[in-house]
Amino acid sequence: MCLMKRFVMITLMKTFLVMTLIHMLLTGCSTSGMEDRPEAVNPLMPSAWPNSAPHMPLDTAAPLPSLPEAELLVAPAVPMSDPSAYKPEPPEQAAAPEPEVHPKAEEIPAVPASGLTAEAQTPAALQPAANKGGKTVAAAAYESGKAVSIPVLNYHSIGKKPGSTIVLDPELLAAQMAYLHQEGYTPLTLSAFQQILEKKLERPAKPVLLTFDDGYADNYELAMPILKQYAFPATLFMSPGAVGDPFYITWEQAKEMKEAGWDIQPHGMTHPRMSKLSRDKQRHEIQEASRLIEEELGVKPDVFCYPYGDFNKDTLAILKELGFRYAFTIEQGRAASDQEPLQLKRIYVNGQDSLKQWAKKLGN
Repeated sequence: MCLMKRFVMITLMKTFLVMTLIHMLLTGCSTSGMEDRPEAVNPLMPSAWPNSAPHMPLDTAAPLPSLPEAELLVAPAVPMSDPSAYKPEPPEQAAAPEPEVHPKAEEIPAVPASGLTAEAQTPAALQPAANKGGKTVAAAAYESGKAVSIPVLNYHSIGKKPGSTIVLDPELLAAQMAYLHQEGYTPLTLSAFQQILEKKLERPAKPVLLTFDDGYADNYELAMPILKQYAFPATLFMSPGAVGDPFYITWEQAKEMKEAGWDIQPHGMTHPRMSKLSRDKQRHEIQEASRLIEEELGVKPDVFCYPYGDFNKDTLAILKELGFRYAFTIEQGRAASDQEPLQLKRIYVNGQDSLKQWAKKLGN
């Protein structure tokens, strides 16, 4: 019995020792060479893709660049009851360049509220250069060939419209008239202008003819009182077909202007481009405008002004047939006796010109 127990115990001990040895051997194999074993790679992770950047946690990733905001074009709201009422706004025009030279505030005379009675002061800096004979250098040079020349100023609308070339501020018109007055210019009637060109009347040292095209109501409301301050005459070229339009003069206003020293002459019946019309229609435009002016104002027109400065050989022939002696274009320059009588030049008055720029044109 004792031998049996001893045998069992020895067997158990051997078994324990063998198991312990096996365990030690297994543990040693699993720890040795751990550093050299490659890490398992998950092919679905971005880090496994070729040429990929190291994965970066979201909260430490570099911020994305900001994108420019898109400009939204929003149409104005339109009542659904009238969708046709919407009309796109015209594109805003680029601001017109400022004139290179501006008169200082003190250079433009103030326009009095009552009757324009204040005397305006014109600086000597604005005086055109003159030779010993008292005429401007440009005028003297022009007349060296014995041609009689006269500057004819071409005005249109008078009013407050900054940036416009065709609309002249009334304060600037007042400054221009003050300049003419103080510099000794002689504004002419249309009859005197014709007689000087024909050398039937002696030419003043500084003649000038003031012309206003189209017959705007503001010529009566604003221009006439300014010219009346200096008793300056002027010539108005009107299109009778516009009478009745609130933006144009009435016959009663035309009569008042005539009494104030204005000559009223035709500018076509409906202000058309003459060269675009047939010969018969051109004749009607000239003849009907002349008939109405004679009928309403009691004067027979003999000077024409081409609407848009546009004409052709038919226009010239019709004017001669109807007894017109002179006609004005919009070709730039001084009117002169050596020009075709039905193609006289004028000087355009730009609404954006400063007083000094205007005076320079007048002196050329």
